[in-house]
Amino acid sequence: MSYDFDVRLAACDHQQSFERYVIDVGDLRTLHLAADVTLNMRAPINGAALVQVYVRGQLVQPDDPVYGYTISPDTNRVETSDQFYKIQFNRPVRSYITLIEVSYITLVDFCLKCGTLGQLNNLTPVRNGSVLHIVGTNKLVQKVLKYVLTSVCSFYPQYTSRLKTFIGRKFGFTITDSDITNEVMNALQSLKQVQSAQRTVQALDPQEMLKDINNLQTVQIDPNSVAVSGVLVSYGAPNGVPVSFSLTTASQLVGN
Repeated sequence: MSYDFDVRLAACDHQQSFERYVIDVGDLRTLHLAADVTLNMRAPINGAALVQVYVRGQLVQPDDPVYGYTISPDTNRVETSDQFYKIQFNRPVRSYITLIEVSYITLVDFCLKCGTLGQLNNLTPVRNGSVLHIVGTNKLVQKVLKYVLTSVCSFYPQYTSRLKTFIGRKFGFTITDSDITNEVMNALQSLKQVQSAQRTVQALDPQEMLKDINNLQTVQIDPNSVAVSGVLVSYGAPNGVPVSFSLTTASQLVGN
């Protein structure tokens, strides 16, 4: 059942990795953000025990005899209600260090990883060194959803889907249920053509090759959402498999 990499939306852990820092030239202990030396830390630390400091690429511990460090509140950061911290070496570091990096977990409003959204769709590593794949979902369903919802090509638009461009347009006014149904059907016909060409140069699993789609329907489920459903028929299975998705917008789809 595994087919594609799992990049579905998931909660972000707000891990900030390997931010670069420099040592204060005055006290030779306090770290400053390399990109802006007026700041001790770019963002608040959410969990001091999870902070990791790297000197010349090597992880150092807080009790290291040379590069041991402490984390304490930054009393100079007064322009915000969020608690900021600063990292200071226990002893002055007089030798020139070319690279100091800090990894830590921050708050959602300061997260560069998810852009403060709280969620992200990213490749997820697994223990064997690979990345997490989608499992438990029919291959043909995965391929159809990916093709209909994400395919984009400015050079060959006839082989892609325009469905995403419908989001935000007035349902029943500039876009109707027939428009959405026809766009999905046209996209799937294009997918069949692509697969026919693809099978001439590489082997395809019959279960992931689209033969037909039945009972394709588009229904408005609330003022902000439209649901699309149908039954996919492949060349490798006698019974069809259901597929469905919804289009949702922050503003109402119905109106003048």
